[in-house]
Amino acid sequence: MHLEALLDLIKHSPITHGIAAVVEHFLKGTQALVPRLAVGACVVEGDGEAPRVAMLLPPECMPPVGRDPSRLFPGFSDEQVFELDDGLAGSTFHLAIPVGSLSAEERELGEHLQQALGSMIEHARDYHQALRKSEGLARTHGKLVQTEKLASLGQIVAGVVHELNNPLTSIIAYSDYLKKKTQKRGQGGEDVSDDLERLRRIGEAAERILKFSRDLVAYARPSTDIPGPVVLASVIEQAIVFCEHELGKNCITLHKSVEPNLPPVRGISGQLTQVFVNLFTNAAHAMHLTGGVLEIDARLASDEAVVVEVADNGVGIPEDDLKQIFEPFFTTKVDGAGTGLGLSIVRDIVTQHGGTLSADRRPERGTVFRLNLPVVAVPPSMRPPRI
Repeated sequence: MHLEALLDLIKHSPITHGIAAVVEHFLKGTQALVPRLAVGACVVEGDGEAPRVAMLLPPECMPPVGRDPSRLFPGFSDEQVFELDDGLAGSTFHLAIPVGSLSAEERELGEHLQQALGSMIEHARDYHQALRKSEGLARTHGKLVQTEKLASLGQIVAGVVHELNNPLTSIIAYSDYLKKKTQKRGQGGEDVSDDLERLRRIGEAAERILKFSRDLVAYARPSTDIPGPVVLASVIEQAIVFCEHELGKNCITLHKSVEPNLPPVRGISGQLTQVFVNLFTNAAHAMHLTGGVLEIDARLASDEAVVVEVADNGVGIPEDDLKQIFEPFFTTKVDGAGTGLGLSIVRDIVTQHGGTLSADRRPERGTVFRLNLPVVAVPPSMRPPRI
């Protein structure tokens, strides 16, 4: 009779609803088997977590005093404690009787119940671990698909930029031709100053678009460059140009302080540009609701390293998230707004350059990212003077 009821108890265990639901189902079923006994369980779900304690009492009993896992029913005359298997170390199952002693049959049943509870909890735990892994794989797959889309989009953009080069070159050439022709008209006494200014602006705008598009293609192209001396001020300036639209769209004010005569760092210019583009863009996104100030401070930290601080006064990063912002696929942005790869890639680039990257919360508001990059080995006699 007990064996059939026990099998039925296991068969209908709600493992998909979690360990708490399993324990509650088990205790109710157990007390139906032994209504004169109090039943209880103390389940430790993970390292360092407080045990989950659950108890059921015969209707005529008063609630016990105390919740010591070693004795859930301290006021009862007899209590048997059954330790669950090694995989559930610290977890126990309890049978107790208010007056008298547990019978041999009840103790033997308790051993079977102990095995049943351990099995049910293990099944619930395995189910939810598998579910979490499945959900994690689904999220990772989705982010990889999004990354692939971005890579494909980058190739398309590179093609579009290439197609723009010819008409842009024509615009520059024709504006230069018209400017020279207008200058000849001016030599004849005609006032052509306004026309010359308009043509100059057309030429400058076209040249700027052409330079930007070529720099963008160079930036997006996989780097095969050999590391060498890199002027950090130029890299920062180029990254700012790439981010001008993002900064302007979010009403960001730029405060830049680059120490004069900074020694060059050793690295690859395109990769370092990618680092700063990512940091500047993230800062702009953090301030998109109210606008703010992006502060860039580059200075010599020692004879061997340059430090660059990129700070914003945006929403900031929660303390718990700071520990994992450089982990792949971790993002605080809403779904679809970020892949969670940007800062991971940035950290890898900085590490490959022999540097370090860290992030801290600012005391008042916002976040500061701090890069340390090694300078190129230059004899002291060849270093520019500090100002």
